[in-house]
Amino acid sequence: MSKMLGLSPAVTINSADENWSELVGPSGSLVVPANFAGTLPSHGTTPSSVGIDPKLMQRLADGGFLAVTAYDDDAPLATLVPGLKPLAHLPIDALPTTAYRLSRFAYVRRNKRLMVIEIPTTSAYLEIHDPRVAAVAAGLAFDRTPIALAASSGLSVSGVCEVLGLMRSIGIVTAVSRGFEFVPEVNSLIAWAEQEALPRGFSHTGLVAGLDQIPVEGADESFHLIFELHHDESRQVDISVCLPYEGDGASGDRALLLPNGFYEFDIVDGIESLMGVFVPLAPPTDSLDLHTQEQRLEATLQALGSTCRVANNPDARALVAGLGLPEMLAVLPGREGAVRMLFNIPATEQLNLAKTILQDAGVPASSLSHFQAIEPLLGGLPPIRLAVDMNHTGLGSRIGFEVFTPQAIALLPKVMANLGVEHQMQASVLAAVAQAPKKRTVYELNADGSVSDIPAAHQRIEVLHVKIGLEQDGQVLVKTYTLAASVPLNEVGKSIEDADIPKSWEFHDLLFHSKTRDGRSLGRLGGSSRFTIKPHPEEPSTQPLPGDILLPSIDIPKVIAVDPPFGVVLEKRTSIRAWDGPELPVAKLAELLARVMHLIPRSDEILGKIIERSGRTYPSGGGLYEIDIVVFASRVAGLAPGAYIYRQGSHSLGALTGSLEHQEKVIFGASEATGGGISRPQVLLVLAARYPDIATKYEGIAYSLMLKHVGVMMATIQYSATAMDLGSVPLGTGDSDAFALATGLDYYTHGSIGEIAISPLD
Repeated sequence: MSKMLGLSPAVTINSADENWSELVGPSGSLVVPANFAGTLPSHGTTPSSVGIDPKLMQRLADGGFLAVTAYDDDAPLATLVPGLKPLAHLPIDALPTTAYRLSRFAYVRRNKRLMVIEIPTTSAYLEIHDPRVAAVAAGLAFDRTPIALAASSGLSVSGVCEVLGLMRSIGIVTAVSRGFEFVPEVNSLIAWAEQEALPRGFSHTGLVAGLDQIPVEGADESFHLIFELHHDESRQVDISVCLPYEGDGASGDRALLLPNGFYEFDIVDGIESLMGVFVPLAPPTDSLDLHTQEQRLEATLQALGSTCRVANNPDARALVAGLGLPEMLAVLPGREGAVRMLFNIPATEQLNLAKTILQDAGVPASSLSHFQAIEPLLGGLPPIRLAVDMNHTGLGSRIGFEVFTPQAIALLPKVMANLGVEHQMQASVLAAVAQAPKKRTVYELNADGSVSDIPAAHQRIEVLHVKIGLEQDGQVLVKTYTLAASVPLNEVGKSIEDADIPKSWEFHDLLFHSKTRDGRSLGRLGGSSRFTIKPHPEEPSTQPLPGDILLPSIDIPKVIAVDPPFGVVLEKRTSIRAWDGPELPVAKLAELLARVMHLIPRSDEILGKIIERSGRTYPSGGGLYEIDIVVFASRVAGLAPGAYIYRQGSHSLGALTGSLEHQEKVIFGASEATGGGISRPQVLLVLAARYPDIATKYEGIAYSLMLKHVGVMMATIQYSATAMDLGSVPLGTGDSDAFALATGLDYYTHGSIGEIAISPLD
């Protein structure tokens, strides 16, 4: 078995001259020797033995020009075709004893005379040359090892491993976890953080020694490290470790504290000392009055073993009265009797209130004078936090602000300047927050200590927050906090896909999204005018067809002149599902249709030439206006029940001949879609798209554009109905098959893609 590099099928070759050719791929072009094409296999053909310049091969790989084909002797099995982004790594064979699972987003389809397997998470795909590969894909509906897949597909075990190697390199299959303990992940994270967590200028030497002394035996999936960087001349680094907190108040139905705490260690010359334990308060399920809040805080302090009491501390009581319960408390063994409280400060009102309370508590004016400079950092989620120390009789003199949101951290240069932070500290802080996040995936270990291909955790190192400390002497000290964390994947039966892609994404949604947006689509998107067929005439005829019903004439300028202001219409718009009222007068229906669909003269300048055309009140891609309104009349005074197509040019209704049974089904579908019971709307407007009209011009995005047009049409209909004092409600779905049978219109050329019900207001 072997894998061979070949020219990607997505690459075209253009001859530049007798010596050079240009390779054009999805993401760029490259000039190569003219005879180059004959030296590489392509489309799964047998590989050539001609040697290739290694530097040129590297450039080809980096540019996404090379495909990778798995072979069984000289027989190709499958070819991995790179997409817009080159493969980060060449595929590695799967391990025979590892269980694999097919992605819930993978699908097999025919592309001309090729069978391909694709996935909307990437623009790369797999060409299948051997039907046994399709059997492998089918077998992966269950968690299967290559050994089991070989038995069911007819391929050898090594052949299955090669094919799975191609598949897993682009996410078509994922390895399934066996469920290891957390300790190996924790040790891996610590080892990585030792070398990668600190920016230039901070020493790892003492840090490594300190980490060796920090207990991690009780680590679980919440374990992470936080490095506190002092940007003064000391360049000290302290460490917080998130571990399960098993103290009083952290369990039971009425727990006061959350079950994980942050154990902060000061590291000096490689020697750690516990500085404090920070534990988040369990948020109350109901709003609490001030007395209950004080009681809850009192009980929490007792659970933490603190001797501080709220009852005899008016300053702490004032903070709780003004800011609510703190989000987190910390007991500080190094400061006798002290407790640190961290309060959320969401807006200027709370900041000013905190300033007043702290001023009354005797906090130095030199610290409080800096509050105005903090104001630009307010807002966002999570909000900034105020750190205040509480003692037996009042509050400590040192306070600080913790800043979390990236938008606020981006404002630090100006804020630090206004705070008078010395220049060297400013530069050090900005260098730390400018560090790019680091990410990696770590893998489980086999019994013999070797690395498996089963992902154990995603790990990341990134800036968590910045603390602005206001000292009692007026000095401002800024610290940054770097997070090193794992997102474990080793829940039994869990795959890396389960962690990377939210389960809220369904297959068809992600496929549609990825194929109609740039980034993961190899095909052309946009106005290519790829067909020569003529769409529906752009200018609607002003002549009604024989048998059409002429609607009452509507003077558009006159009716809109008395409309309420548009802002009032926006505020007044609501969905109305009450359909038990009177019939809808046909004149009202005629006015609504005319308001939405009447023709408006437009002109475009193209290459200096003025082109006249008819527009509408809503936008439409290419000015095609490919969506018609089909009226299902149920109870309209002056109009027989039935299905009609509205012709905007002649302002008339054309009766559609279809199944009466299915006309009833379409109307009752509105009741089902809105939970309306057995009642049905007076009128159901169905938005029916002439699919070929827009697909003629737009490639890859035709249906996507039609859905956008449905959205703007529904908004136009509902705002117009609101201005007319009519009720309306857009529906979430409808039955396109029933619509085709109810109207006689073809499902594939003139089908329904949106519905909105109309009713008079009592």
